[in-house]
Formats: sequence, structure tokens, C-alpha cells
Amino acid sequence: MRDPSRDRDAVAAATAREAGPLDRACGELLELIFGGVRAPSPEPRVSDHAECVVLSASLRGKLCDQFPELPSRRLASGERLYLVGSPARTVYSVRSGLIRTSAVSPDGQEVILGVFRPGDVLGELCLCGGGRREQATALEPSEVVELPVSELVGRLRRDPEAAVELVSLMCERLAGAYERIESLALEPVPKRLARVLLRLAQHVGESCDAGIRIAHRITQEELARMVGARREVVSGALNRLRRSGLISYSGRGPITVRPKALETFLDHDDDALGRSVLAS
Repeated sequence: MRDPSRDRDAVAAATAREAGPLDRACGELLELIFGGVRAPSPEPRVSDHAECVVLSASLRGKLCDQFPELPSRRLASGERLYLVGSPARTVYSVRSGLIRTSAVSPDGQEVILGVFRPGDVLGELCLCGGGRREQATALEPSEVVELPVSELVGRLRRDPEAAVELVSLMCERLAGAYERIESLALEPVPKRLARVLLRLAQHVGESCDAGIRIAHRITQEELARMVGARREVVSGALNRLRRSGLISYSGRGPITVRPKALETFLDHDDDALGRSVLAS
């Protein structure tokens, strides 16, 4: 029987690898903003993780205006956008569809790091001149556009407003990474699953009469790779959440969540109370 702690540890390790560069980047951002913006270089290059992560703000800000002018690339469902170890010289903006990023352990375990919807940017986590540390896959037929990292870094150095925008965005992303690590270390599977479902609802959900419907059908195996548990354990937790009225789904249809009910469940620190909320 597979040790269930391996699944949790794999997710925690992948999240920690994401949080480290983000943490260092926050210090670099403050220096960039309050210490003055460096003069533009004729051939901007990314030299370390801190500079590489700095791209996120500009991508979500003014630099996004450049993406519509670029040619797009279409991906079939299940097609890889890039693989672990691929050269990291460009970033991507999702024009349509959904893209997921994931890390793969040496023994082949896949851990899902994030899901990206239209308007999101991905591929900026490790643009340091080496290979990518994660892989990206289309969850459904998708369309993306790409932009060279050198062009993005050059624009950021000339645009302090983009750096200011990045501060709040990076702090939010870093806080989310630390929240996931804390959840993996301290919370049982039902609460970890509830947090994952809330994040998916907030990011790719659509409002409906019953709550928020997760637009894309996320399989139980994919949820297990986000939660850090075996698929059969996640299946049981889903059924208990559904019997408690916190979520609803049928067959292979999408999951609908009740955000306030899930948040109330997560606010209970007492394990006995948590078990009672999940009782049949």
C-alpha cells in the first residue's frame, strides 16, 4: 500500500520550491521601487530568480497590451505547452481555454501547482536562462500567445508603475503559497480539499443559483494531485462534503460549491466540530 504521507509531502515540497523564489523576489521588488529603477539595458537579461519573478506584475499590467498583437498557438486538450527542462525564454498569456502547471518528482509523481484561465500569465516562475522547473498542459482546447522574456524585463525596468503593481500581486501569491504549506502540514484531507475547491471556484468558477460552479470538470485524480492525498481518499472526502450540503455534483458533471458554507467549515478549529459538520 502506498504511504499517504508521500502524496502530501510531494505537494508540500513543490509548493515550498515555488515559495522560495517568491520570498526573495519581494525584497528585490522593494529595492527596485524605493531604490530607484535601473537604467534600461540594450539587451536585458534575466540573471536570477528574483528578477525572473518580477515579470508577473508587468504581465498583468500594461505589458498585457502587447499580447493581442502577437500570433497565437493552439493546443488540443492534454497537449503540453512546455515540459520540465525546456528552455525558459518566453512567458505565455492564456487567450482561451485552461492551462495547468505541475511539477514532477524523481519517482514520477505529478503535483498540480496552478490552473490558468484566459487573461492569466504563466511560465514566469523560472525564466533564469536555464530549464523550466514545471510543465504546462492544456486542460481543454486552448489558445496562448508568448512574449520573449528579454522584452518584458526591458519594459519593466522602464516602467516603475508596473513594479508597484507587482508588490501587491506577489505578496498575495506568496501568502497563498505559505497558506498551502500550512494546510498540508496541519489540516486533514477534508479541509485541504475544501481550500482547493474554494481556490478553484474563485479562479475558474461561474455563479449559479446553487453557489459557484467550477466551470471546467476537474477529475478526482487531479484534485488528489492538488490536495496531496490518494484518489480514493479524496473521493470519500468529496462524498462527505456533498452529504453535508457544502458542495454538489452528479456523475461526471462539474462541482458546485457553497463558498460561505465551506468557509464556515474551514473556520472551525475544533476537530470534533469539523467531524460533526461532515457527518451524514
